[in-house]
Amino acid sequence: MLKPSCAVLITGFGPFPGVPYNVSATLAEQVGAEIRQRFPSSSVVTAALPTEWDAAPERASDLICDLKPALALHFGVSDQARGFVIETIARNQMGRLDAAGELPMTPMIEPFGPDEMPTLLPAGRINARLKRLGLPSRLSRDAGTYLCNAVFYRSVLTQKELGLGGRSGFVHLPVAVEGEPGDRERVDREPGRRKRRAVQLDFECAKRGGVEIVAACLNH
Repeated sequence: MLKPSCAVLITGFGPFPGVPYNVSATLAEQVGAEIRQRFPSSSVVTAALPTEWDAAPERASDLICDLKPALALHFGVSDQARGFVIETIARNQMGRLDAAGELPMTPMIEPFGPDEMPTLLPAGRINARLKRLGLPSRLSRDAGTYLCNAVFYRSVLTQKELGLGGRSGFVHLPVAVEGEPGDRERVDREPGRRKRRAVQLDFECAKRGGVEIVAACLNH
């Protein structure tokens, strides 16, 4: 069972170049709402992080420092994802233009930090539970070098620095998730969007899986 007064942080991202609508922010909000209903003793905070180097990692770290959550679960999207991708390693690297058209100031997230930070989530348990639900899921050792990886790295580092035993981790989703709220209107505006990739996950399944991930992390 969830501990009384257990704090949970769930984040997604705003748009970035090539992705004018980012489903991870909507998913974070709706998974958070579901968790509040299922576990009313929990304190759930959701946030859409700006896809910017000078804001997203710091915002994630600040939220963790303020909330001291038992779980900080971060969602993002990837062209390589066909379902849930449970990231297991964050690397001290960053690159590419952000949503503001800026490059990172340095190639490293933390100049004196470790090269790699392993996830604090029970990745194997999460993967197994999602598969038992019939949801597409896999483990990954490469979160990329974009803001997903940067938030993942900073989140794990912050939890470790707090030393309270809180968990942090990152999950990638497909860029295109069928049945998103407002999906039809976005498809009308972006007629080529669905032709680029095979989608194996609809929004209701994504939400159900997101809730299952939280349960896997906080139930013992």
